[in-house]
Amino acid sequence: MEDRQNRLFLALMLSLGIWFVANYFLNPDLGKPKPQNKQTEQKTEVSKQSKETPIQPTQNAVTKVDPKEIRKFVVKTDSHIVFLSSLGARIEKLYIKDYTSSEGKEVKVARADYDEVEVEGAKYKAIELSRGKGFDFNFSDSKETIGFSDWNRINFKSEEDKGNLKFTFTSSKDNVLLKKTFQFFPKENYFKTEISVTNIGKDKLAFSRREKPAYLRTFGSIGPVPQNREANDQELSKFFRVYRMDGSMKDFVDGGSAWDFFEGIRNFFTGVPNGDDRFKEVLSSGEGADFVGAGSRYFLAVSDSLNKHAGGILLDNRKKNESGVILTYFDIELEPGKSEVLDFANYVGIREWDGMLFRDPKLDPFRNPKSPFAGLSPDLNKSFNQGIFTPIRNGIVWFLQQSYHYTFPNYGFGILLFALLFKLVFYPLNQKQAESMKKMSALSPELKKINEKYAKDPEKRQQKMMELYKKHNMNPLSQLGGCLPMLIQLPIFFALYVAFADTIDLWKSPFLWIKDLSEPDFVWTSPSIPYLTKEGLSLNLLVLLMVGTQFLSMRLTTVPTDPNQKVMMYVMPLIMVFFLWSMPSGLTLYWTVTNLLSIVQQWITNVRKKDESPVKA
Repeated sequence: MEDRQNRLFLALMLSLGIWFVANYFLNPDLGKPKPQNKQTEQKTEVSKQSKETPIQPTQNAVTKVDPKEIRKFVVKTDSHIVFLSSLGARIEKLYIKDYTSSEGKEVKVARADYDEVEVEGAKYKAIELSRGKGFDFNFSDSKETIGFSDWNRINFKSEEDKGNLKFTFTSSKDNVLLKKTFQFFPKENYFKTEISVTNIGKDKLAFSRREKPAYLRTFGSIGPVPQNREANDQELSKFFRVYRMDGSMKDFVDGGSAWDFFEGIRNFFTGVPNGDDRFKEVLSSGEGADFVGAGSRYFLAVSDSLNKHAGGILLDNRKKNESGVILTYFDIELEPGKSEVLDFANYVGIREWDGMLFRDPKLDPFRNPKSPFAGLSPDLNKSFNQGIFTPIRNGIVWFLQQSYHYTFPNYGFGILLFALLFKLVFYPLNQKQAESMKKMSALSPELKKINEKYAKDPEKRQQKMMELYKKHNMNPLSQLGGCLPMLIQLPIFFALYVAFADTIDLWKSPFLWIKDLSEPDFVWTSPSIPYLTKEGLSLNLLVLLMVGTQFLSMRLTTVPTDPNQKVMMYVMPLIMVFFLWSMPSGLTLYWTVTNLLSIVQQWITNVRKKDESPVKA
C-alpha cells in the first residue's frame, strides 16, 4: 500500500504546508527566499476498469451435479471458521473470529451486532472475509474463464482427516488428475494448500506461455462488505490487490480512480494504443512470483509459494472482477504418469504484523527449519506496509493501546493524552514561538505606521523595519522557529491518518458523541438532492469545531503585517475543511485538541506579559 499512501502524503504535505508557510511567503519584510519545490515521481500501477459488461460464467456439462452427492465440511480453529465443499474442492466461506494473539492480547474483529455466525448450534462473533464468493485454489484454461473454472463445477472425491484438520479432494478432467489438500492448524492464522497435477494421459502434458498456460486463482477480493453503509463510508475504497515478484512489491486499488484519468491523458498524448485492457500480464525476469494476495481496509489474504514460483502473474481488470492476482504457470512439462506438486502457505487475518506471528513455535519456519511452513517468505509482512511512516504509525498505535489498557479504556481519551504529550515534549519551542508572537504583537502598531508611511518606497520601508527590530532586540526570522513543531507534526498527522484508516483496534471506537473514530463525524445527512447528489449532504460537526479553533489559534499566534496575510487567516481554515471533511474523525479530533492547547498556551503567555508597557518607536 506504500505507493498509494506516499501519494496521499505528498498531497497532505502540499495542502497542510501552505498554512504555516503562507504567512512567511506573503510577508516581504522577512526577506526569506522562496524554497524550491521538488516533485517526486511515483511509479503507480493502477488496475484499469474495463467498459466490458460484467463477466459471466460459461455453460458446461460439468455443471450437472446431484446436490445430494456434494459433501460439506466445517473447520473451526482459534481464529477461523471455514466451510469447505467437495463441489470444486474449494473454500465456500471463511470467517475470522475474535481471537487471542501470540502475545496474549484479545483481538476483537467482530464489532457489530450482525457480525455473527451459527455453526452446529453454537453462535460465534465473526466476520466473513470471502464475501459470499469463496476461495477457489483452482486452475483455469483461459483468461476468459478465470473465476468460473470448470474445476469449480466438478464434484471431487473427498477424504477427511479430523485429527490433523486435513481435507483431500481428488478428481480428473482432460487427462489431468487434480488433487488438492487443505490443512488447518488450531492456533494459527495460516493454513496450507497443496495442489498436485498428474498427467494421466498417454501424451506429454505441457503448460507453456504460447500454447497453454495454466492460470491459478487463490484468493479473490477480501471482505467484509459494509452493511448499512452511510454516505461517504470508506470501506469500499479500500479493496486492493498485491503481489511480490522478482524482489519487488506491487499493490493497487481495485476499481477506477483519478489516476486512471491521468493515465488516459498520458496515453492520448504519448500515442499509447488503448487495446484490450481487460487483462495485464506481468512476466518474471528472475526468481518468479513470490506471493500474491488481496486485502481490504483491515484484513488481508496472501498465498505464498513454498516451492515452485510461478513464471508470472495476470491482472484481471474486467468490470466487477473479484479475481485477485492470478498466478501464471507456463514452464510445467509432465510425461505420462508424472506429477507436479505446488505447495502454498496461506495467511488470512488482520493487516498487522502481530497477526502474522506464529503462536506455535514448532510451526514457525523462522525458528524451526522443519516446520511445514518452511520456505515462507520473510517479506510477507510487507504486503500490508503502511508507507514510509510505518514506524511512527506503529508508535502511535502502541501509545493508544497502552493508554486504552492502563488509563481510560477509550481511544478518544488516548488521542487527548497523545496531543497533550506532544505539546509537552515541544513546549520549549512552542513557548518560544508564543513569546515571539507576543513581541511581534507589541510591534504591530509601529510596523503598521511604517507600512503606511513608506508604502511607495519598499527599500526604505524594509530599512525602517529592520531598525525597529534591532532597537527592540527582535529577530524577525525567529517567527520561523514556530514552523519546526509544525514540520514535525506533519508526519504525526499523516501517521495518525494511516493508523485510523487501517488499524482494527481503532475500528468503530466511539468517543463522546462520535460513533466511530475511524470514520468522518457525520452527525446528520440530508435527503438526496435531485440532479446534485444521490446520498445527500452530510454535516461533519467535528470539522466545524476544528475550523473554529484553527481560526482562533491563527488569530492569537499570527501577527499579520500584510493584507495578504489577513486573507490567509480566513482562507486556510476553509482549505482544512476541504481536506478533513471525509477524513477519520480521530484525526480531526487530534487536530482540534492541538489547536485548543495552542490557544491555551498563547493565552497564558499573553496574560503573563500583560503588564509590559507598550513599545515606543
